[in-house]
Amino acid sequence: MVEEEATWLLKMQHANLDLRKPKSLKKLILQLNQKPGIFIRNSKGILGYANMQRLGNIIELHTLVIDPKFRGEGHSHKLVYSAWERWKQDPILHGKSFAGKINIFDDSDKNEIKLPCQLVAFTRSAALASSLTSAGFRIAIPKRKWWSLWIIKSQLGQLNTSSLFNLFLNRFLVFLKMLVGEVIPVNNIKSGFFRRFLQKRRRLMHQLSNLKEYKLFILSTEMQNKEWPRKGGPNEEYYHPLEEINVATFSKEKQIESEEIIEWDSGETEKIPYVDLSK
Repeated sequence: MVEEEATWLLKMQHANLDLRKPKSLKKLILQLNQKPGIFIRNSKGILGYANMQRLGNIIELHTLVIDPKFRGEGHSHKLVYSAWERWKQDPILHGKSFAGKINIFDDSDKNEIKLPCQLVAFTRSAALASSLTSAGFRIAIPKRKWWSLWIIKSQLGQLNTSSLFNLFLNRFLVFLKMLVGEVIPVNNIKSGFFRRFLQKRRRLMHQLSNLKEYKLFILSTEMQNKEWPRKGGPNEEYYHPLEEINVATFSKEKQIESEEIIEWDSGETEKIPYVDLSK
C-alpha cells in the first residue's frame, strides 16, 4: 500500500513543477511510513494527496495535488476538508495538548478550544484557490511591515515575525535542495552539459520565475469552532431529491369507471362534512 502511494506521489511530483522536489522512492516510502499525509482514493485508485507541516505559529498545507485523470470532479474540496478536520482535531500537529480545556457541560465561549496555529497555503492555481476560498480561506491582503521599511506591501505582512522567520528558513532549505538538482527527464539524458545543468534545476527556475503568482491564503483560527463552510460536507453522501419521493399505490377489486375518475380528479366527489355548531 505505502509503496503504491509513494510511486503515485513521485509520478505527480515529476509531472508538476509547482510541487516540491521529489525524493528517491526509498526515502519517500520511509517518509510516508512516519508521516503518511492525507490520501484520498476510491475503487479506481488514488485520487489526490496533501500534506501539512508546522512552521512556528503557522501550519502550511502543501503538496496538494489531484491526479489529472480525476480533476474537475470536486476532489480538491475533499482534500481541503480532510486537512481542515485534522487541523481542528490534531493537537500533535499544533505541538500542544488540548486535554482538560473543554467543559462539555458549559456552552459558553470561554470553554472553546483556541488553536494556536493558523492554517495557510500558497498556490497559483485558480482551481485550488476556488477550493480554498469555499472552505473559508481568505486571500491575504498586502500589508507594509518593518522588514520592508514600510515601503513595499506584501501578503507576508499578515504573518507575525516568528512565523515569517520559520517560513523563510524552510524556503531557504527547500531552495538549497532544488539547487542541488534532480533527475533529468529521459528524453534529455543525451543532451549537452549546459542543457542538462538547467534541466536538473528546472523546478527551481520554474518556481522563481512564477514567484509573484503564488498567493497566500489564510484560514483564521476563528474557523476552529465553526461548521464546514461549504453546504454539505464532501464526506456526506449525496441524495437526489427525486429519489426520496415515495409513491403510494392501491388497487380495487372492481374496475373504476371513467366518470368516477374524472369526478375524483376535479374534486367533485369530496363531500364537506356537516358540523352542527349549535350544540
